[in-house]
Amino acid sequence: MIEDEKSKFIEKAFFEAAPVGEIILDKFEYGLSSFPIIGEEASLTNQTDINKIFRLLDDELYITLGKLTTQKLIPSISLDGILTNHMSILGNTGSGKSTTIRKLLNEVANLRDNPEIDISKANFIIFDVHNEYSELPQDLTYVEKVSDISISIDSLILDDWLNLLQPSEATQKPVLLNALKLANHLETNSSDVWWIRAFCALELFKNQSTDAVPKRAKIIGLLEGIDSKEINDCLEHYNPQFGNFSGEYDKTFRDSIKDYIKEQTNYDYEEIHPYLISCLEETDCKAFSIKDLKLAMDLVLLLEESKGNNQIRTFCSTLMTRIDNLEATYSNNLFSENIDRQEKMKKMLESNHTFTLFDCSFMEDDVLLFFTSYILRNIFNEQYKQKQEKGRINKSYNFIFDEAHKYISEKNEDNIVDYSKMFQTIAKEGRKFGIFLTLSSQRPGELSKTVLSQCNNFILHRIRNNIDLDQMRKSIPYLNDSQLHRLSYLRKGVALIVGDSFALPMEINIDGEQYGEISKTFLPSELWKKEEMKTLSTRYPKVKQYDPEFVK
Repeated sequence: MIEDEKSKFIEKAFFEAAPVGEIILDKFEYGLSSFPIIGEEASLTNQTDINKIFRLLDDELYITLGKLTTQKLIPSISLDGILTNHMSILGNTGSGKSTTIRKLLNEVANLRDNPEIDISKANFIIFDVHNEYSELPQDLTYVEKVSDISISIDSLILDDWLNLLQPSEATQKPVLLNALKLANHLETNSSDVWWIRAFCALELFKNQSTDAVPKRAKIIGLLEGIDSKEINDCLEHYNPQFGNFSGEYDKTFRDSIKDYIKEQTNYDYEEIHPYLISCLEETDCKAFSIKDLKLAMDLVLLLEESKGNNQIRTFCSTLMTRIDNLEATYSNNLFSENIDRQEKMKKMLESNHTFTLFDCSFMEDDVLLFFTSYILRNIFNEQYKQKQEKGRINKSYNFIFDEAHKYISEKNEDNIVDYSKMFQTIAKEGRKFGIFLTLSSQRPGELSKTVLSQCNNFILHRIRNNIDLDQMRKSIPYLNDSQLHRLSYLRKGVALIVGDSFALPMEINIDGEQYGEISKTFLPSELWKKEEMKTLSTRYPKVKQYDPEFVK
């Protein structure tokens, strides 16, 4: 009885141990060859074992990011592991993501002191959205503002145009496809624009039942400048008040257009529409200028209207607005026809610098999606071609996408078109061609689930949004609930590191204070100070500046 009473005060502890790896031949191997059974002896890990787990062999190439928060130990991270897997660096704004990336890149840069390493063979391509990575070692870095380089419009493929203009699937996308094909056709058959305009004019005259006066204005606009005396003579008898032809000129007008089309194409009027379709079927989706695309778009819309589809222009109004905005915003910079600017672009793609940095700070999200996909596709095609021809690749690429949720995003529910196709391709196939992605984002819940699911390494800073945490629970197999809960309480600069390339899930205090100045938060208590107080603060930092005696 007394023993039972005392048992109420006996301390008891319960813990659950999850085996994660084995030490074999003095080297830690993640994973298990055999699972321990209940009843087997267990022993605490000693310091020697810990050193084997967190420190690599001397002959392995490694970097460090910081100290473990639980003890004074700096884990070694295999360079071969961390740079041959896709990686995500996630965390709320101000949690230390950018500093972590700068620390990682500078650790790579420091490898140039290793006599066995040729650091020029490293290829990091960084898309800098907030101008936060410009202070990388200058002798290793090639920096260019995207506003100072240009892409030739004729190098764009269909996926590029879809990324740029993001048409709706049902209505706008078919119109855009036909417009791109027609623009390409007109580039080599420029005179065809006149018989197409004449065909549209006659179709409108015959089929469109809108008000006669506006119809007349549109038809005259189409035929203005056409090299046909017969057609121009008929137009003089096109009644401006009632919108019709006087006398027999109605038939003469129809016949003169049919004769003009026959003369230009050797096809009868009744055969011309199938002929036009056959021309477009054999043509690639390509435009040689935004101006050419706008002309082709207008012709395609006219062809649709001539068939009685009077609402098509309304349905495509947002698409036309995006094309107009593209011309107004980027025709003199990103899509300039300046040869020197285009050569700068080619030079960047062929750069042999360790870090190639694109300053994308002026770009809108949809254009950023296009630009990053365009660069990625060009590098991928070159790597693919090299492997096909030589059976191997000579160098690998690591892409770093700042604010990745803005453009590598999950498709919206109301839009079945997924514009992150290039990223998904690289996420699935890039490893075989030496291309690896690093996504930096403060909103993991908005990232493409397909791309995120292909990441094998994660550096996780503080995250508090429940939607983001839930997405990470679904996408990251290395996390348990307690670790996920812990993310909400991590201090600035502390990260939970998990993945295939890390010995164990570990919480690290990133050693990056010297790289954090560029992205620091500006405090009102500093910004609002009077100028004389700022001077005193600099000269005498330890003195209380509000002391009246000191101010005197």
